[in-house]
Amino acid sequence: MSAQKDWAREKYRGVEDSLKTAFSPDFEELDEEGIRHDVRESIRQGFFSAMCSSTDTTLAEKKRFLEIVCDESGGRILVGVNAALKNTDECLELLVHGEKLGCTHAFIEYPRNLRAESPEDVYKYLRRLIDATRLAIILYGYNCPALRHLYPSGMPLDVFDRLADVPNVIGMKLTQPINIGAAYELCERLSDRILLGPANLELLPILAQHYNIQWTGQWVVESLQSPEKPYLVELMDLVNKRRLDDAMPLFWRMMPAYKYVHNLQEAFLLKGSHPWAHINYYHWCVGGNGGLPRGGKDPGEGAVLDAQGRKEIRDCYKKIGIEPVAAPEEEFVVGKANYAKGIRAQHLTKMPAWRE
Repeated sequence: MSAQKDWAREKYRGVEDSLKTAFSPDFEELDEEGIRHDVRESIRQGFFSAMCSSTDTTLAEKKRFLEIVCDESGGRILVGVNAALKNTDECLELLVHGEKLGCTHAFIEYPRNLRAESPEDVYKYLRRLIDATRLAIILYGYNCPALRHLYPSGMPLDVFDRLADVPNVIGMKLTQPINIGAAYELCERLSDRILLGPANLELLPILAQHYNIQWTGQWVVESLQSPEKPYLVELMDLVNKRRLDDAMPLFWRMMPAYKYVHNLQEAFLLKGSHPWAHINYYHWCVGGNGGLPRGGKDPGEGAVLDAQGRKEIRDCYKKIGIEPVAAPEEEFVVGKANYAKGIRAQHLTKMPAWRE
């Protein structure tokens, strides 16, 4: 067992947030105060880590995002680098930058658009990223379209088996819409060497009964808790103490809200996308900065956040005993930090990702 794997078993446990980028109202710049606010909220929520998931941003902006988060965190929360990018050179540059800043770990994946001719091609690609940094590495267990001609599940199990022995490979996120058989195979082959983190809450009890499941995250974890009622954090604490019977009442309490967010995300995840505006709205409902995503200029495959969708999200919180923020929704549109400065929505509510 390597020093990093030992570190992971001690520190990489609980709930990991997926921290989003906040922008100025015109989307031309990062909103530093909004980002710092969200770091503080992640800490207040009780998350052990913040994975910096910066979408629709340049490489320079991704680097600056990491700089702001690391500065604000001050060692109070682990900070992860999301290096699952389409451009390999940018992945490598971001890994190096994150390590210099003092980030603790990084998330990587085999790109869904990069066809591999053999398992060795997959291994070499991922190994190139892993060997470029001393950061602890989190792999991604998902149905990769570029690998389905090699693996029925789209998951390179034999490659993952080899990578699990690399000293700085510490874990793997299991995607939310994962096939149950694939989850079983991954746990059977890898759980003795790396930490498996299921994003599918419904798989958590059965996997935790048989394997060392000690973390979940990099998904919309705010959808199931607030700082005042940290249900998911409490659930994972009980799972880590192997008090699964005591954890089940919390599991069932969260299930109405989980079912909704699972169904909301599943179709997008299978296409390699996310309902970004909805995700930001979840963050805002329990104290986060919020703000429309930059991709809201042209949502493409993204979801439109309309009044019905916002009501359904707020209703889900109420079903599990959480009262969403009472602030006007205009605060969400521009972001909490911008709204506090007197900035109002004006034309932004006309954007395609938003509907009154």
